[in-house]
Amino acid sequence: MREIGFGLMFALAMALVAFLVAAWPVPGQPIAAFFPTGTSQPEMARAVAEAGGSILQLDAAAAVAISVGDGRDYAASLYRAGAWLVIDGSLAQSCIRQARSLANG
Repeated sequence: MREIGFGLMFALAMALVAFLVAAWPVPGQPIAAFFPTGTSQPEMARAVAEAGGSILQLDAAAAVAISVGDGRDYAASLYRAGAWLVIDGSLAQSCIRQARSLANG
């Protein structure tokens, strides 16, 4: 039974690593910064500006800001500004689109 549990945990860890590698932000490309639920558009805009980025899209319903920044540490700056998850922007946009289509039926 332990072997099955170990196998499941290992598979879960590998899936998480694969997701993180695929979602890793690329400097100079759009980045999606997810903020805590209830974060307003002005708060997200302020966080992006504080991190040194330019806003491409704000979505208050999903609490996500799509932005682009020039520095290699732009993603880390978004975390310091209050984002709880920073991933590749194109991946995030497709995930959000898919979730909305599922929610709307």
